Amino acid sequence: MKRILQVTIIVSIIVSLGIFATRWQVESPNRTVELVYDLPGLKELSVNTGIPLDELLADLNAAGIKTMAIQPASLGDLFLTNQLVDREVLSQLPTQSVNLARFLTLPVSFHGEDFQLVKDAGLQAAPKLAAVPWELDPLWLDSAPPFLILSGQGEFPAHQLQGYSGRLALVEFSTPNTAHLGTTDLVRLHGISAPEMAVLTEQRILNRYLRAVRERNIRVLYVRPFVEGANSWERSLALVDNLQQRLVAEGFILGAAEPFVTWHPSILWLAIVGAGIWAGAIYYGQGLFPKISWLFTAGGILGWLGTVGILLMRPTLAQQGLALLAAIVFPALALQEGESYWRVTAISLLGALFAVASLSGTEYLIKVQEFRGVKVAHLIPVALVAFAVVRPLRSWLNKDVPVRYLIWAGIATLVGILYILRTGNFGLPVPQWEVSAREFLENFLGARPRTKEFLIGHPALYLVFKDREPKKSWLLPVAVVGQISLINTFTHTHTPLQVSLLRTFYGLAFGYLLGWLIAKAVLMSRRWYRNWHLGVTPK
Repeated sequence: MKRILQVTIIVSIIVSLGIFATRWQVESPNRTVELVYDLPGLKELSVNTGIPLDELLADLNAAGIKTMAIQPASLGDLFLTNQLVDREVLSQLPTQSVNLARFLTLPVSFHGEDFQLVKDAGLQAAPKLAAVPWELDPLWLDSAPPFLILSGQGEFPAHQLQGYSGRLALVEFSTPNTAHLGTTDLVRLHGISAPEMAVLTEQRILNRYLRAVRERNIRVLYVRPFVEGANSWERSLALVDNLQQRLVAEGFILGAAEPFVTWHPSILWLAIVGAGIWAGAIYYGQGLFPKISWLFTAGGILGWLGTVGILLMRPTLAQQGLALLAAIVFPALALQEGESYWRVTAISLLGALFAVASLSGTEYLIKVQEFRGVKVAHLIPVALVAFAVVRPLRSWLNKDVPVRYLIWAGIATLVGILYILRTGNFGLPVPQWEVSAREFLENFLGARPRTKEFLIGHPALYLVFKDREPKKSWLLPVAVVGQISLINTFTHTHTPLQVSLLRTFYGLAFGYLLGWLIAKAVLMSRRWYRNWHLGVTPK
């Protein structure tokens, strides 16, 4: 049976490598980054400094900015200026004022003079649209915008785009559901909010923009001016110039952002990838519970057949399910079957390859679709590995447990809670010192190794194999954290493969080095203590 599983995994590896190579070819040519400037911020700056708006626009044009973002007046703006609100808009508002707050920031109407102002300056207009329950006047269509900026929550209504066939820029962290619009003309946009611009240093702003482009397939950068403080306009122009120089220095091209080409692997290839993932699950189950291996064999076969059925009806759900299964099984399988630091890593990289192949398609590159189950994927493998370590010691359950063990168990539980809360994009806040350390590593290495890998999981893995009985080491649940993070790196499908590979290499290399240093320090400490205890003076 194991031979059949091994052959299945090998065939799946070959297909997955083909999907991996195709994605690499899709990602690599897309290196053009476009800058769009915020017109509302420019108006505020003009008021604060007294510099005429047309002069500011001319300076931007000379600085290489060709597109201005135009924002419609919001419902709150109309209320504050005592302007009339269309009856259709009023009919969509809640009757109770307590529910009105979330509607105040939604756009209602554009001002035609904004488009004329931008046109007279020789620039292009990029209107900002949001998912709203009412109709927006398609005044923006007459300006033939190079792209539209889409933001907000909920499903973006397709009828608002009637008559427009250009590009659509999706605002990162505020992206409406656009799955029904397809992926042909979509690009991703990253901006820094006005409140953040007031408190962040210029270096931190540049790092944010570069990280978005380098690590998250952002191809449109939304730039705002500094609206307060001495020399605010000079600083704003210097920011644009420095940003452009940094982008070019890192090999990107300034120009019109291009969408990724449409790419979707066939259902057949995904089914073969799924067979490899389920074969890995069977292999792991048989190793963990050899007496009932037949149950895992039958369950794995039925699971794969169910996956094929879901692929035919709801392929996105099947893809996400396969990636989650790979992210759960292969970290635990790596520590069960791996006999050295690098063999464990090789098995985890196999899981990463299967995750990449599962989450394939243009919609994943632009994060219209994404990996689901991050916290589950971080928790279950730790629990599985901990169970494998504790199971041979189950006789302890009938004995008195020393207090120190209970204390250590409490500490481990607290650390586990913090570990889960730190996973995902919206967990515990990152302390300032860690932000600075991350940015240093990004600028120095080009891709920052993940903390859970090079500082925790990989050093623990090195120390596991210094143990006399590695398979019984209490460090195994810690070591698996690095393997989980390794695979999780590749489930960030909007991160280019080149960056993920570089980040993984740094994590493995630095983690191995740190583990070696810890092992040497422990050995030297033991020698020193033994000599001190025996009264021996070292030579």
